[in-house]
Amino acid sequence: MGSLQAWQDRLGRPIVFEMVFRVIGQADPKGSLIHAVRETGARVTDVGVDEIDEDTDDLICRMTLFTTGDDQMAAARKAAEGIEGIEILEVIDVAMEAHRGGACEMVAPPIESNTDLRIVYTPGVARVCKAIQADPELAYEFTNIHNTVAIVTNGTAILGLGDIGNVAGMPVMEGKSAIFYNFAQISAVPILVDTHDPDEFIETVAKIAPTFGAIQVEDVKAPECFKITRELDAKLPIPVMHDDQHGTGTIVLAGLYSALKKVGKKMENIRCAISGAGASGTGITDLLQEAGIGDVILCDSKGIVSRGRDGLNEEKIALAERTNKENLTGTLADAMKGADLFIGCSQPNIVSRDMVRSMGKKPILFPLANPVSEISKPDALEAGAAIYADGRAMNNAIAYPGIFRGAMNVRAEKITFAMMMAASHALANLVTGKDLLPEMMDPATHAVVARAVAEAAV
Repeated sequence: MGSLQAWQDRLGRPIVFEMVFRVIGQADPKGSLIHAVRETGARVTDVGVDEIDEDTDDLICRMTLFTTGDDQMAAARKAAEGIEGIEILEVIDVAMEAHRGGACEMVAPPIESNTDLRIVYTPGVARVCKAIQADPELAYEFTNIHNTVAIVTNGTAILGLGDIGNVAGMPVMEGKSAIFYNFAQISAVPILVDTHDPDEFIETVAKIAPTFGAIQVEDVKAPECFKITRELDAKLPIPVMHDDQHGTGTIVLAGLYSALKKVGKKMENIRCAISGAGASGTGITDLLQEAGIGDVILCDSKGIVSRGRDGLNEEKIALAERTNKENLTGTLADAMKGADLFIGCSQPNIVSRDMVRSMGKKPILFPLANPVSEISKPDALEAGAAIYADGRAMNNAIAYPGIFRGAMNVRAEKITFAMMMAASHALANLVTGKDLLPEMMDPATHAVVARAVAEAAV
């Protein structure tokens, strides 16, 4: 995405390591080292001197490597160990180190004296408590409730890893907290809910909700996530949003608004095929229909979701009733024939070039499966795709910090389709040239989304 595109994406090597090594004596084998590492397929972006060993005058150096994973890193280390004059001291997994001790923490104002203590805590704090007791609305002025989001999960659908448990999913929740704070100045608290029972999940979150100004449901598997989000939204007087449904839907709609301008098509005239009828596929469908799309045909692992198909759960029966106007049956390949838009929320490498060729003129492809898309960019473009964007380009973090910021700024009780559509329009209106979405790292992106959402809310 522009000049700030991640090195991992530029190089196609998602796993980052640092190699610390000693250059012995007066030798200068760094060029040979870099060449040997590159021969393994890894890519080197930075080599620097950390220090000089005072006893030997040896250089202690550090090299940043972008790799496809552990096997390639092992090959790169073996190649480096074969270079005369080089001693490998340490290989550091950068992602693991970034999360060592946690990726977020609570930060409080400094208490530097007993005077500070007595103001922040007792006896001074009692005055604030009594004021809020007399007027509960003052909690929004004299506590951080108004600016705090709960990120709640039971760990049943963590990224592309599935049901790995809520503790194993904690690094994801902490990463989301860091995103909230850095891009929207929102305090976000990860909450791990140790249950697979949706009713127990709902009851637990409802009981702790007074602590928070909003709730983000995160990485809860379908179909339970639908009930959880709906009932919490109905029960609580604060915004509740399921990022896998609503964040994904918002960012896809924003990308689609941009793409339609580029290919000269109108929303009401296009037909969309979606692979994946879980949380993301359902959330995208709901928002696209609110935006006026011509038709959506969803596919799950058993084929097209159609009225009368055996084995559909309640959520998919409801989907079948509001999608697939002609009640088509068959496979994903059948759904894609003549379609203007393909959206993938499913599995890697399930879309062939022939399936793309069967689509309508100037087809738009958003294959969002992570870490490997339903079809690669080279294959899609070779088969005639006019627009291609994968899950790295269409990152939910472009949307949800600003959505929550805008909703919380005006104390909205709900996050509505109108607010999501306003966010999508705002994002699409920011881009120029060939881009579909604005730069996530630009603070202006999130500020524009927040303003649009706040205006739509009031």
